[in-house]
Amino acid sequence: MKDDVLFPYVSIIVPVFNESKNLGECLNSLVCQDYPKNRYEVIVVDNGSTDDSVSIAKKFTEKVFIKEDVKVGGVRNFGVNQAKGEVLAFIDGDCVASEKWLSKAVAFLGNEKVGGVGGGYLLRDRPSWVERGWKLSSAKETRRVKALAGGSFILNRALFEQLGGFNEKINAGEDTKLSVDITDKGLELWFLAECYVVHLGYPETLKGFFKRQFWHASSYLKSNYGLKDKVFLTVILFLLSMASFLIFLFTGFPVALWGSVFVIFCPLAFFINQIRSQGLKDVPMESLFFSLVLSFVYYLGRGGGFMHSIFRGR
Repeated sequence: MKDDVLFPYVSIIVPVFNESKNLGECLNSLVCQDYPKNRYEVIVVDNGSTDDSVSIAKKFTEKVFIKEDVKVGGVRNFGVNQAKGEVLAFIDGDCVASEKWLSKAVAFLGNEKVGGVGGGYLLRDRPSWVERGWKLSSAKETRRVKALAGGSFILNRALFEQLGGFNEKINAGEDTKLSVDITDKGLELWFLAECYVVHLGYPETLKGFFKRQFWHASSYLKSNYGLKDKVFLTVILFLLSMASFLIFLFTGFPVALWGSVFVIFCPLAFFINQIRSQGLKDVPMESLFFSLVLSFVYYLGRGGGFMHSIFRGR
């Protein structure tokens, strides 16, 4: 009975799709948590992997399920349906948690003002230039945030069910959507220093980075939080500016040239915000240059993904 009060039962849910490269490290970090072993479970939900992700998962937990033909929100929700915990902890199959990830999160959730906790992403050892340019800082700090990432997202089950869980219609951004739903109820979201996770799945190449941003933007039309998302609004501005630039090229209309300035302004503003949010401490100049390049690729990918979703009606 004492353990029930001090250590509420936690269900850790891990959505997986072709993660054989990183899944072992992820699951090993979860079975090595400093939380009482009889007070949590690890549930893996495979989204139809074609590699040996399922066989790897079965080496760490008996609770391995397969849920195909649904988006990531549906995979996460399916995991909840199999879970018995009063606290739900979501982590991605390419993320590695510290041993205090669970215990610190559960303790912090004891504050009735807090709706959810988690942490940011850290770089793996020997990252590529793309990874270093995208993630400038490796600092871990406890602070209040506006949104949590699906790779480290812990909340009480009662709140999760009250809000209807993750959106199952969108390809990406289901974590941001749930975060908005939580803060709309007046509850707080927090990053905890102990809840940062090492993200092994960052794109390592420029092509991979572009494809990731293209995919993330493919669900803007169904996200239902577009007007609350400043990045979404700047993507629209970027696309309108690109259109103005093309009009100038083909017509020579001078007013269109003024409209095209946001082709530069939006990525530059994004780059500056990246620096402000991640900090400049101990960041090499070459990483700042890489970050500037990625800011432009980011908008090209996001803009392309959004336009693709319009033509596909998604």
